[in-house]
Parts: sequence; C-alpha cells; structure tokens
Amino acid sequence: MLKREISATFVGLAASTILSNGTAIILARFLGPANRGLLALALLVPTIAATLCRLGQETVNATFAGLYKDKRYSLFLQSIIIAIIGGLISVLIVLAFFLWLPIARGQFKQLTPTMVYLACLVAPMSIMDTLMVGLLRGVGRIITAAKISVIRSAFRLTLAALFIMLLGYRLQFSIFLAVISSFVSVALSVWALRPYATLRLSYFSPKLFKKSLGFGSIVCLTTIVGLLIYRLDQGILGYMVSAEEVGLYVVAVAFAEQLRMLPAAISSAFLSRLANELETRQAQVPAVFRYSMVVSTGAMLMMAVLGAPAILLLFGRAYSGSISPFLILLPGIAALGGASILSSDLLARGKPQYSIIWSCSGLCVNVILNLLLIPIIGIIGAALASTITYIFTCSLTLLFYHRESRTTLEEMIPRREDCIFVLSSSVEMVRQRLQRILCKRSEKNQ
Repeated sequence: MLKREISATFVGLAASTILSNGTAIILARFLGPANRGLLALALLVPTIAATLCRLGQETVNATFAGLYKDKRYSLFLQSIIIAIIGGLISVLIVLAFFLWLPIARGQFKQLTPTMVYLACLVAPMSIMDTLMVGLLRGVGRIITAAKISVIRSAFRLTLAALFIMLLGYRLQFSIFLAVISSFVSVALSVWALRPYATLRLSYFSPKLFKKSLGFGSIVCLTTIVGLLIYRLDQGILGYMVSAEEVGLYVVAVAFAEQLRMLPAAISSAFLSRLANELETRQAQVPAVFRYSMVVSTGAMLMMAVLGAPAILLLFGRAYSGSISPFLILLPGIAALGGASILSSDLLARGKPQYSIIWSCSGLCVNVILNLLLIPIIGIIGAALASTITYIFTCSLTLLFYHRESRTTLEEMIPRREDCIFVLSSSVEMVRQRLQRILCKRSEKNQ
C-alpha cells in the first residue's frame, strides 16, 4: 500500500510539477526577468503570512486525522475556523507591509495598489487550500490529494495560456492566477472530504483544538522558519539588487527545486503512514532515507548536465544569468531530499522540537551568509548561502534522528545494493505502468 501511495503521489507530483513548470515558463517568457522578479516579491509576503497564520494545522490534519479517526468531523470544522480567522489576519499583515507601515521597501515599492490588493487574496486562499489537502492526506485519501494537485496545476496552466499568451494580460493577472487555482483546489478538496464535512458547532472539540494548537504552534514555528530559509534570500535581494536580478534568481531556484520532487512525494505519503502505522513504518526510515539520497544524487548529476541548455531552451537567453546560481543550488537541494524523510519521522514521534532547533540554526546561518555574500557577488552569493545552509540543516537533522532512534550513522549511508534496488524498482515501475496502458488499450479494442 505504501509503495502504491508513494508511486501515485510521485506521479501526481511529477505531473503537477510539469504543468507548473509550463506556467512558470509562460510567465517568465512573457513577463521578462524584471516583471518576473516583481511577481516573486508580490507573492513573497502573502506566502509568509499564510504560512504563519495557518498555525501548523496542515501537519496537524495530516497526522491527527490518522491518529484520531473519530475526530475527523472536528478537524474539518476547526480547519474552517482557523482558515477564516487566519485569512483575515494574513490580509492585515500584507496590507500593513505594503501600505501602512513607514518602512523602506526597496523593489517592493514598484508594486501598484491594485497588485497589493490582489496579493491580499493569495494568503487566505492558500491557507484554506493547504489545510484541506492536509486533511485529505490524513484521512488516507493520498491519491485523491495527488489528483487534485494535478487538476489545480492544469487549470492554472490553461488560464496562463489563455489570458497571458493570447490576450496579453501580464503582471496583475499573474498574481490572480495563484488565487483562482487555490480556489479550484479548495472546492475539489471539500467535495472529496464531504463524508467528514460539517459546519455544526456541536462537533467543535475544545480539547482537540487546544491539543492541535499546542502541536501545531511548534510545527508552525518550524515551517515558518523553514520557509524563511528557502525564501528570505529573495526578500533580501529585493533590497540589494535590481528586480531583473531577482527574476533571474527566482528562475534558478524554481528550476533547481525540481530535485525535491521525489523526496517530497515520499515524505508526504510516508508521514501519513507513520501516523497510522507508527511502529511498523519507523523501522523502514533508514532504508527510505538511503533510497531518497540515491535518487536525489542521481537526479542532481543529471540536472547538472542538462540544466543549462534546458534553461536557455525553455526560458530564453534573457535568463542565461540564472545558470550559475542554478548549478550552485543543486548540491544543497539534493541534501535536503533525505532531511524531509527524517523530519517526518521526528514529527511522527512527537518530537517537533528538533525541527525547531535545526530550522532556527539554519535561518541564522542563512541570514548571516546572505548579508555577507549578496553585496559582494549578488545572486551568486544568495545561491551559495542557500547551499551551505541546506547542507548544514541536513547534517543537523541526521544527528537529531541518530540521537532519537539510536540508529547508527553507518545505517544511513547509501550502499551499492541501494543503488541497484532503486534502479530495478524504477524499471519495474515503468514496466508495470506500460503493461497497464497496453492492457487498457487491448480491452478497448476488444
């Protein structure tokens, strides 16, 4: 079952990533590096606000819905409550940053009030979307969650092609794309969750709510710090370099982060199974970690060879400046592949405090390195700071897992047989997929 869910999640994530990349290519080509940088800055503050205001409840939903099956109605209701309250607070945060607070804004000041108001809608829709998808995974509808992700990405790509390529809409509509695609995902997720959907206040459980906030607050701190590690460099660049250079760096990051696709699929499916089958699945963590590192390393080498021509071909020569930071980011993102597996295990053990330690330590390292390197070497410095930070945080996560599980470090080092297993499993997966396709075609012909 786990293998099927990981495969389905990976296929869904791969399809969603391909479609999202199609949207990113359209946006990059038609907006140009400068406007692409402004789009990233417009979405940065709403993304941070949404992550803060959902209070870690996406992980609560993915975990508690498996641990407390009789509380799924309560989890759905409290998700709606948190989404409404958190959405309102997030809107106030976005408005305060862009319009109300007397602070320097660097390149952010190029955003018009209309763009700011559109950006305000991003945060509440993102909160609701994330909570509903997390609950879907928690109730065991992992494959359905993957399908919804694909539909959301396909819808966004279709709108981008219609309104940007054909009708010439540009930056403002690009912001609106994030809102409308989240709305579609929310609608589909609520429909899939209809067996547990309720707005009856009698299902509200103060005890569960308190427990969810206690667990979620720790996860929220970890998540927000992790997001800052991944995205704060873009905000710092917005004060130190031009919008065009921000756009080049955003493309480099987006392209390099494709490396996280398979580990993210494994971690997403594995966390829900850890919550439902804790003792059985924990024994599999070292092997899953090794397989993830083998895949990440192999994918890193492949992307290092193919990445530069792919950027020029897909995004155009205007983005040739993205190639160097892209190559520098690859080793760090590859290191993060295994860290996500170990973080899932530590969360399932009820030890989110370890994530707080490594994420806060990583954020401190990241900020210091960015402030030192960006004034000297620009977006190259930002990429170098990120890679050093990612390797540092992965090493800390490995040490914390070793401390908690008593697993030896030798058990975590990939072996020759792991490479053979990953390769043979990949070939077998492709063979089975082709066999199913051929069987379906033969059934139709008959």
